[in-house]
Amino acid sequence: MKRWWLIAPVLAAAWLSANAQAPKQAAPSLVLITLDTTRLDHMGYAGCSFAQTPVIDGIAKSGAAFFEAQSHVPLTLPSHATIMTGCLPTTLNLRVNGLKLNDEIPTLATILKKNGYTTIAVVASVILARDRGLARGFDVYDDHMTMVPRGGGPPEERRAEEVTNAALSHLKGVKGPFFLWVHYYDPHYEYIPPEPFASRFKERPYDGEIAYMDSQLGGLIEGLKKLGLYDGALTAVMADHGEGLGEHGEKQHGIFLYNYALRVPLLFSWPGHIQAGTKVESLCGLSDVAPTLLDLLKIKGPKMDGKSLVPAMTGQSQPNRDVYAESYQGFFTYGWAPLRAIVSPEFKYIEAPHQELYKWLHGESENLFTALPSDAKTLEAVLNGYPKPDPSEYKKVEEMLRDPSNAEALKALISLGYLSGAGPGAAPKTLLDPKDAIGIESELNQSQEELAAGDFKGAEALLLGILKRNPQNVPALSILGGAYLSRGQTEKAKACFLEEVRLKPQMDTAHLNLGTAYKRLGDVASAEKEYRAALAVNPSMREGISSLAEILISQDKNPEAQSLLQSALSRGLESSDIYFELGIIEAKGGDLDKARFSFSKALSLDPTKHEACANLGRIAYQQGRVDEAIMQYQRALRIQPSNPDYLATLGSLYLNGKNDGQTALTYFRRALAADPYGARAANLREIIQGIESGYFGKNQ
Repeated sequence: MKRWWLIAPVLAAAWLSANAQAPKQAAPSLVLITLDTTRLDHMGYAGCSFAQTPVIDGIAKSGAAFFEAQSHVPLTLPSHATIMTGCLPTTLNLRVNGLKLNDEIPTLATILKKNGYTTIAVVASVILARDRGLARGFDVYDDHMTMVPRGGGPPEERRAEEVTNAALSHLKGVKGPFFLWVHYYDPHYEYIPPEPFASRFKERPYDGEIAYMDSQLGGLIEGLKKLGLYDGALTAVMADHGEGLGEHGEKQHGIFLYNYALRVPLLFSWPGHIQAGTKVESLCGLSDVAPTLLDLLKIKGPKMDGKSLVPAMTGQSQPNRDVYAESYQGFFTYGWAPLRAIVSPEFKYIEAPHQELYKWLHGESENLFTALPSDAKTLEAVLNGYPKPDPSEYKKVEEMLRDPSNAEALKALISLGYLSGAGPGAAPKTLLDPKDAIGIESELNQSQEELAAGDFKGAEALLLGILKRNPQNVPALSILGGAYLSRGQTEKAKACFLEEVRLKPQMDTAHLNLGTAYKRLGDVASAEKEYRAALAVNPSMREGISSLAEILISQDKNPEAQSLLQSALSRGLESSDIYFELGIIEAKGGDLDKARFSFSKALSLDPTKHEACANLGRIAYQQGRVDEAIMQYQRALRIQPSNPDYLATLGSLYLNGKNDGQTALTYFRRALAADPYGARAANLREIIQGIESGYFGKNQ
């Protein structure tokens, strides 16, 4: 069904000033900085020769630097939850991005709020949006994102400069002790540092992002000093996890538990309380951050998994402890085996289908599991003391993924590369070892690059190969289905989307894509069913709303379609397609002024929507504004230069409305050339012949 109208041819649409000093405080303020996706070995103070991190290096020199700090999970939300609570993922039952921190668990913010602190947080990624549970206890939780993903949709992150400016803005006028948490996200993929860092780090864009972030951290500290809020404050800086950069085949993070993912910067600076230049080599984890900060602030906290690191900073003896780590990202994303690890001062043991043991301080290229069975067995026993997810936890993940309130967050996670979905029911021992499967991630990326370059056959071969090895790989099914759909191979696309829906019935996009396949195959009833399923999962899915409305309109169910669209707009769910479908209903009902408004709104939201231009042209013609009608169809034609319908309509407008046979002839000839064997071709030939013979000129 055409989504525009045609004009038929002759034969046939109160601030604190910058210099003011903060009042003397009975308790010290706390500035907590978390650096997303930042490796320890890319810090200047840790010996990296190419790093440009003077601000972070300065903080390290002014206080205590921990050189063997470990993340417990290489994912943003679970790791930050551990930092803020002092509890391990096993205690929190929070193993993947997209879940929510339990409301009953105390956090640094809730504890400090009860102790008289003003609490402010500024985060830079939707992964940490307020509905993830970390906003509790904060007077201000600024999670306003500005950077729209390449594929469109809601903003998902923001630059360090915006984070710094927002944090300083929220602090103006603050009196008494405050807790400020600032989260920088820039080193996260994709690595696109702004100038001058892009030029300086042309060959190392990841490090360019770190250098840019460091400069903005410097701006934050300078701003705090100008406000009189930095001197005397306790400052803590840490990363939530690292980044693969291709090591062990992992380009980013979230799958493996190697040093690049777990070994992170951890710094504490408090002049007069922490000895400058303190270097700590003992093993510790990010679960130790919260108890350490509370110990330094002399505030009693609840029971936590972590331990205070104050003794290690002051030279007191502190027994080395093993550190637990885990990753369920590969399990919930691709159906691979989950990974768990124990890091001891000497060894790292990784539980996997093919078990691993490393002397991790000396590298992780030589697996010693077979050579040192006794050490492996000892650490395996330690690891078994940490609970694995029980069926109730898997059910919790399922419920999270089926919860409509999480749908927008899930779409953002997909866009960011966090494809958490319903985990497979098979026991872990029957699943692929991520070491054997990690190349699949690269192949997925390669397949998308080949599709972008027009190499469908190459991409198809890669994706079919992935699915042969890993039938539960939903991203491969989705990419392949989309490729088939774009090439008109709709039956094959339908098969991919059917399997995707079977594996991930909680994903709105799976139902949407399947509905589109059914629509193109002419199965209107099945298309309607799938669009309704998409909206059952996510009632706020704009594309699902407009797609269902289109199907309803095609069945003359206009009142239901209009109610659906107007309800969406009343909830603030604007989109070009929603306004367009509403315009179609209004135009069919004869309310041309309302239709004109709706089509204009559609065009303002998407200037490439040529069908809206065509419909505005149709309305202008019906209301006697021929010049405006010509302008709108010419606008549509600029977007689709070879559209035979628009060319033929312009020919009719010039011939009938302007009595300009020569201009009309040009458009009719172009329309025929664009579609020489179409249904209108014979009619166009008659018109062209009539103009050329002077017939129309004699009969105007």
